[in-house]
Amino acid sequence: MATDRSLEVRAVAAVFLTLAAVTTILRCYVRLVIVKAFGWDDTIMVVAMLFYAMFCGCMIGGSIYGTGKHLIDLSNEQRTTAMEYWFLCDIGYALASILCKVSVSIFILRVTINRIHQIVIGIVGGIVIAAGFTFFIMLLVQCHPLSYFWTRLASNPNTGTCINIDIVIGGLYAFSAASALFDLTIGILPIMLVRKLKMRRDVKIAVAGLLSMACVASIAVIVRIPYINTLHSKDFLYATTPIAVWSNIETGLGIFAGSLATLRPLLRQFHPSTGPGYPSPWPSSRGGGKRSRSMPLHSLETPIHDASRLHTDERLYNTTIYSVEPGERRESGEDSADQSPILPKWGGMAGREDVERGGGAGGINVVREVVVVRGE
Repeated sequence: MATDRSLEVRAVAAVFLTLAAVTTILRCYVRLVIVKAFGWDDTIMVVAMLFYAMFCGCMIGGSIYGTGKHLIDLSNEQRTTAMEYWFLCDIGYALASILCKVSVSIFILRVTINRIHQIVIGIVGGIVIAAGFTFFIMLLVQCHPLSYFWTRLASNPNTGTCINIDIVIGGLYAFSAASALFDLTIGILPIMLVRKLKMRRDVKIAVAGLLSMACVASIAVIVRIPYINTLHSKDFLYATTPIAVWSNIETGLGIFAGSLATLRPLLRQFHPSTGPGYPSPWPSSRGGGKRSRSMPLHSLETPIHDASRLHTDERLYNTTIYSVEPGERRESGEDSADQSPILPKWGGMAGREDVERGGGAGGINVVREVVVVRGE
C-alpha cells in the first residue's frame, strides 16, 4: 500500500487548474472580443474559477504539509497546518462548485425557449444550490471554536467540540446526489434543445455535444460517493485523499466543460466549416439553394418558407455581400462554398422583426446582392 499520496494530490490540482484556467480565459476572450456580449453566466464562471484556484492552491499547500500522508509520519505542526489547508479547500470547493452550476444554468436558460425545459433547469438548479449552500453553512459551523477543526488531530489539541461527523457526511451525500442529478439533467437536455432545430444532422450532434459537456463532472461525483465514509477515519489526511482528488476533478471538469461549451465562435474563426448550417428562410433564385447563417439557439425559430405570411405592405431586404477577385464573375444566385458572406446575411434587426411578426397574405421578398471587387 502506498504510504504517501501527496504527489498525486499536487498533480491532480495542477493539471485541472491549468485546464480550467485556459478554457475560462478563452471564454472571456470569446465573450468580450468576438461576441462582445459578456453576460452574468460569464461573470459567475470567472468568480467560480477564482474560488477553484483557491481550492487548488490550498490543496497543493496541504499536500506539502501532510495531505495524502499518514498521521503517524507528521508532526503536530504539520497536522495542524495540513488540516487548516483542508478546511480552506472545503470552502473553495463548495463555493466554486455552486457558482459553476449557477453559471451553467444561466447559460442553458439563454439558449432554450421551451417553457418546460426552463422549469426543469430551474428545479434541478434550485435543488443543487440549496444542497450546496446547506453543506457550505454546515462546514462553517461544524466545530466550535472553528479553529478546533484543524487543531483536533494534534497530540495536544485545543479545547473545542464538533458536531457529529455523520451530519457532515449526510450533507456531503445530499450535495453529491444533487450535483449528479444536475449534471445528468444538463447532459440530456441539450439533445432535446436541438432535436427540432433546422440544422444539418452533423451540426446538431456537434452543438448538443458541446452543450452536454457540463455533464462530465457527474462521473467524478459518482466515483467520489463510495469514499465519503472515509471522513470517519482516524488517519484522516491519508484516508480522505480520494475525496480531495475527486472533488477537485469534479469542479475542474465542471468549469472546463462549462467554458468549453461557449467556444464555438472561436472555432469558427479558425475553421469556418464548423459554423452551424442553418437553412435560409427564403429560397434562393436558383433551385432553392441554402446558405449558412449564425444566430444564437435561443433566437432560432422554424424558418418561414411561405411568403404569404408577410403583409402586402411589408418588405424584407435580405442583403448579402460577397468578396471576389478582380476579373472574377459571379452569377446571380450562385451558392458555391468558397463565396461565404463577409457580412451577416440579415441586414439589421428590422428585417428579422418583419419575419418574426408574420402576417396575412401576399408578401414581397427583395434580395439585394452586392459584389465587392478587391483592388489590384
